[in-house]
Amino acid sequence: MARSRNIKPGFFSNEYLAELDFATRLLFIGLWTEADREGRLEDRPRRLKMALFPADNVDIDRMLDDLDHLGFIKRYAVGDYKAIQVINWTKHQNPHVKEAKSVIPEMPGLEASRGEHQESPVQAPDSPSSFPADSLSLDSGFLIPDSLNPSPAPVDSAELFARFWKLYPRKVGKDKAEKAWAKLKLTADLHETIVTALAKHRQLSGWTKDNGQFIPHAATWLNGKRWEDEIQVPVDNVHRLPVRQSGEPDFNDTTWANGLRGRQ
Repeated sequence: MARSRNIKPGFFSNEYLAELDFATRLLFIGLWTEADREGRLEDRPRRLKMALFPADNVDIDRMLDDLDHLGFIKRYAVGDYKAIQVINWTKHQNPHVKEAKSVIPEMPGLEASRGEHQESPVQAPDSPSSFPADSLSLDSGFLIPDSLNPSPAPVDSAELFARFWKLYPRKVGKDKAEKAWAKLKLTADLHETIVTALAKHRQLSGWTKDNGQFIPHAATWLNGKRWEDEIQVPVDNVHRLPVRQSGEPDFNDTTWANGLRGRQ
């Protein structure tokens, strides 16, 4: 009986799987829908062809061999019974706990392969998977995260704290501030957000009066995520160009120089 299964973007970026032809890759997805909750199914190429490729001229037996060769499945036999195990099944799928238990014999040697450092390719009956259902990549048993975006570039947290501390106007409790800083999941973007907000806070009246005695300690400011506050810089603190007094000449108007020429 066919079942609904998960497929995620990592499937399409797997370089090993890309070595196989298009039909074989499609077969691999189809095997998931035919497999039971433990990732097993009968090794019956003719039946699989009728279930998955009824209108196509494909060699299912060869395609299964190719998937076996690359380690995506394992074709095995228990006596006269031929079966297929999808490798690392629980890393690919989260079968519903009410799904019927497998009636297909377990792959020989599976119990021996379950050790402290090697995970089983199947899921224990009536227990949810300890792994999130995900799809294929080149690492960690073909597991890949949902996002294919590159990880943020690493930042030097100590160097960025030194910049922050230099900008912070109240130099009190540096050790506590460093501990608060270390708790942040710091990125270059977050650092930019923090120092931009700090520049605005420095212009608040509460920070500028009475020699800054009302400025919170840096640790308090960081722990409170005060950079997320919505603040408006007071108009009086906005830098403005000097206004020309009524008695001063307008140097953009050259008529003021006429008197000088007359005196010359």
